[in-house]
Amino acid sequence: MPIEPPQIPGLTDWRPLARGGFAVVWEARQVTLDRLVAVKVDQRRLDVESERLRFLREAGAAGQMSAHPGIVTVHDAGILADDRPYLVMELCPGGSLTRYLDADARPSAERVREIGVRIADALAATHARGVLHRDVKPANILVDAYDRVGLADFGLAAMPGPDAPRAEAFEGVTPAYTAPEVLHRSAPAPAGDVYSLAATLYALLAGRPPRWPEGPTPGLADVVARHREPLEPLVDVDPGLAAVLTEALDLDPAARPTAAGLRDRLAALPLGAEPEPEPTPGAVTARADTGPDATAERRRRRLLVLPLVAVVLAALVVAAVLLGGRDPGGSAAPGTPVATPAPSTASPPAGASASPTTAGPTRAAALPPGYEDCSADLGGTSYCPTEPECWAGIISVFDLPSLGTPRDCGETHVYQTFAAGPLDVEVRRQSQLEDLRAVERLCDADVLDAMLDDADRGTDWEVLALPPQEADGSDRVYRCLFGRGDRDAPVRLTKG
Repeated sequence: MPIEPPQIPGLTDWRPLARGGFAVVWEARQVTLDRLVAVKVDQRRLDVESERLRFLREAGAAGQMSAHPGIVTVHDAGILADDRPYLVMELCPGGSLTRYLDADARPSAERVREIGVRIADALAATHARGVLHRDVKPANILVDAYDRVGLADFGLAAMPGPDAPRAEAFEGVTPAYTAPEVLHRSAPAPAGDVYSLAATLYALLAGRPPRWPEGPTPGLADVVARHREPLEPLVDVDPGLAAVLTEALDLDPAARPTAAGLRDRLAALPLGAEPEPEPTPGAVTARADTGPDATAERRRRRLLVLPLVAVVLAALVVAAVLLGGRDPGGSAAPGTPVATPAPSTASPPAGASASPTTAGPTRAAALPPGYEDCSADLGGTSYCPTEPECWAGIISVFDLPSLGTPRDCGETHVYQTFAAGPLDVEVRRQSQLEDLRAVERLCDADVLDAMLDDADRGTDWEVLALPPQEADGSDRVYRCLFGRGDRDAPVRLTKG
């Protein structure tokens, strides 16, 4: 049965490249630049607002980090009128790493090490920004025209399958490459991506994933049971490489190295030919939002957005607005905004608001945990943190609500909360939040100065407003943040 190409402005000459259980990949021509691109259209419909926001956030984050050599360039992303998400990506004619799983195409140890260093570096960069992939596997690592590999499918990876009960979807993961704690319903974490990458590298060397049987695909219960079996040794593989992969495949997430640690261990292996030179490690790349010149760089990016990126992400915002009035699955009444601020992938820091009980788009939030009322000092309805609350960085994707990465104030961070306030309206764009009179009044440099000691007052702090961070809308508190480069201790604040 023929399949119909999607209707996406600016793309023509559609030709199907591949079709899987959840998606169709097309080749298309981008008219404005006269180049061929790959368009992946997922068949799973995003009729839940939190899933739409997660897709847009992670696709946007991947677009921001597309300059990283280990991430496939994302040119565009969006959601079709029938709620199917899509990605417009760099065309990778080399296909995916699944081609290496055949016995007669097995890569050398040097090639596996090169792939591991490149993809681990990409994961280190995304983890530092608070983004997880959740479905690292050979099929999601593509090979470009120059035989270089890149990680693909941010935003589409690990979405639940169609009609799958939420409790049984396991976030759409691929069991063969999924960390055991994820199969036991633990929340996704960076250690899970490290396990999946190690399982991928193991499969490239062995021809199948670790603890995976030959023959028919096992059931989930069998997969979980097999995790208790010892890891089958890799035959004729350098012992150092095997040891690094064994450590990254440890059943205890805490015993695995970080993505950056895995990258460094692989790069240090003496496997004959030196690995392909890599750019600045991803951990450093990901610290672009936390360096001494962070303020100027963030302002420059906000003001000098490349025209193509602006058009791409503007289309996402338009799509979200158009979808806001839809009523998929009874999630919202016609004309009622349903978008909530993008979810944070990290747990809130100590003192952060968790889930105030106030509900409804027109009711103000209750006093959140970790805060006290300081309206008498700051005016309006104002909250002050009772303990320092800090953030490693902020992700701003065009005009979508900004996303913060919580960080312990005793560790390296960039921003600290100096005040907060309740929202009594829904905001679906960052500019909407910043234009609110109460936010302008509270998230102000003069308010901050009144709370600082003389030594810190008058400093060129960057002051910004952070929208609520809970995807389900339960957190209805915005925060006022200040920062200036890296700090490893909180700034002392008073109530003004």
